Amino acid sequence: MKIIQISTNTIPVPPKDYGGTQRDIHYLTEELVRRGHKVILFAKKGSRTRATKTYVYPSNNKRKQLRFIKRHMPKDADIIHDHYGIVARANPPIPTIGNSHSKGRKKVQIPVYVSKTILRKYGKNKGYYVHNGIRLRDYQFKVKKKGYLLYLGRIMKEKGVHLAIKVAKKTKRKLIIAGTLNNNPKYRKYFNTRIRPHLGKRIRFVGPVAGKRKRKLLANARCVLFTSTWDEPFGLVLIEALASGTPVLGFRKGAVPEVLKGLPVLLCKNTKQMARKVRKRKKLLPSARKCRRYVQKRFSDKVMTNNFLKLYRKIIRRRKYKKLRHSQWKRIRV
Repeated sequence: MKIIQISTNTIPVPPKDYGGTQRDIHYLTEELVRRGHKVILFAKKGSRTRATKTYVYPSNNKRKQLRFIKRHMPKDADIIHDHYGIVARANPPIPTIGNSHSKGRKKVQIPVYVSKTILRKYGKNKGYYVHNGIRLRDYQFKVKKKGYLLYLGRIMKEKGVHLAIKVAKKTKRKLIIAGTLNNNPKYRKYFNTRIRPHLGKRIRFVGPVAGKRKRKLLANARCVLFTSTWDEPFGLVLIEALASGTPVLGFRKGAVPEVLKGLPVLLCKNTKQMARKVRKRKKLLPSARKCRRYVQKRFSDKVMTNNFLKLYRKIIRRRKYKKLRHSQWKRIRV
């Protein structure tokens, strides 16, 4: 197949640090090419992949980006996989997936979400879902752990950083808080009032982490605390921790129960139950090897690619192919 991948113009593919969407695009592109498919990628300057051809956006203006994509779009493309949204909303005359990596993708031919939960709740069961996948060899695996707990994510109330602190205090364990703190006054106030007063020798804030440092923190943690209190579309940290052989405890919010469906012991009702599971980790929680196997079976880059290929073929069979003519693209505001 000739598959078009549309990335955003914010972060290169693959990302150097944060960038879940761009990492998904990278894993998918690499695996598709490995299987013999032709992949045309539109992405930000600095992108480095094995794609058959990579086009770099010449402008930050979305209208100009769309015109650029239309001008360079192969006329024999089988399917467009749009992670950005601008192409899917333009309604090109060939099958086009509008892949939402958050909660919504409006007015697109074929919406695809990262979890069944979001498809049902926000997509009203119109479209499809394909879970995120990661490349296991990118994550350090360790059986022997250190004693600290780890919170990894954005520093905001909805992510429940203060609840991770509460669990750490209940269990008398060290906690490392790693993540990005936005300069927005709302987030700064939350950090200064709910997080900073607790920082010290036992509770440390180390800021954003990536690469080798992130992998090391994940692999050595006793447990990762996923204390999010909002509707998580997926929760990439969940599978990153498990791939590192580290149990991850999460609340029953958003897609968390869906992602941890095969390991229900990791789900918690409240901080009290989470603290109890931290204390009795060896008796209650899955082993490092079981955690790793869980991701390999359900959330690897290979599984994600298998599921997207099934979806591509299903969509192509159901939709009558039309030869691409640029004049057929709708004129829309982007």
